[in-house]
Amino acid sequence: MFDRTKCLASNEHPELNLEKWQKTVDLISQLFNCACGAIVQLRDDEFFTVRSSQNRDNFLKRSDAWPYEMNSFCRHVIEKGGALYVADPESDPEWSQIPFVKEGPIRSYFGMPIYWPDNTVFGTICAIDTNPTEYNDTLYQLLDQLRELISADLKLIDAYENVKNLALTDELTGLYNRRGLSFMAQKTLQNKTDLNRSIAIAYFDSDNLKQINNQLGHDCGDIAIQALASEIRKLTRSTDIIARVGGDEFILVLSNMSETLLKQRCRQIEANYQANLASRKEFELFTEDYGVSYGCICVEINEKLDLAELYILADKLMYTNKMKKKELLSNDMAEGTGW
Repeated sequence: MFDRTKCLASNEHPELNLEKWQKTVDLISQLFNCACGAIVQLRDDEFFTVRSSQNRDNFLKRSDAWPYEMNSFCRHVIEKGGALYVADPESDPEWSQIPFVKEGPIRSYFGMPIYWPDNTVFGTICAIDTNPTEYNDTLYQLLDQLRELISADLKLIDAYENVKNLALTDELTGLYNRRGLSFMAQKTLQNKTDLNRSIAIAYFDSDNLKQINNQLGHDCGDIAIQALASEIRKLTRSTDIIARVGGDEFILVLSNMSETLLKQRCRQIEANYQANLASRKEFELFTEDYGVSYGCICVEINEKLDLAELYILADKLMYTNKMKKKELLSNDMAEGTGW
């Protein structure tokens, strides 16, 4: 999924055309007759120049970075939450000691904040010069319009991600759905940075969801599904793929995990799930077990690997596990009644 903290200096998102951003900053340098037009992103407490104008006298280059904690004009724009125009910072006691003025070439700064559609900060758009300036209201409106163009691109990214999330995500649990599982698992297989990697599959199925629905209602059934999803999340890594592929069926795809360790995790997930539901008031009258059945398999990655076949095999192992549990329960009941 799209990571907003990732630097946009390289055009990796399908809805982002950074060449258009390059034309925007080049236009700033021409229309404002300034040394530098720039779009700057704030990420990980650092300002990072995504695009900078290509005029010869520009001193701020693409990928230049400086820490947020440094006293800078861009930081003031973000903290103020509005436009900042300093026509002659060298002559202004408030700005003359800023490092980019005291130790650098900036003699004029005009910048505005840029936001994502949810109003979180993206960064700034700036017109910076090596000489004092006198910008009028028309130029103010111009920079504001250029900022809106960048904001529109960020809206497209956000809309694209929202649509993709709806297509790939299960609404009840927030996990991947079948489509999301296929998409993310294929990306995992295409990652060939380590040719000796293994891949592990776990298939989960709760044992008594039908009984929960019948005895307690479908709201409690949804709670049980969400509880299982939550316990799976707690014992998996951020790089693991978790998908809800049926009513109470889940598939995990994990890289570089042994089958032994995966089985240990599965046992712990089942124990935590049982404790989770047992602690809920809604389930205090439930007379059945809060069990979870699972099947695990681990193989080495190769070009002929068929994930669909692995899912089927893990499902069969899960079903075998479920039948064994039912057989044991039946034997225990028989012994208890003296049959």
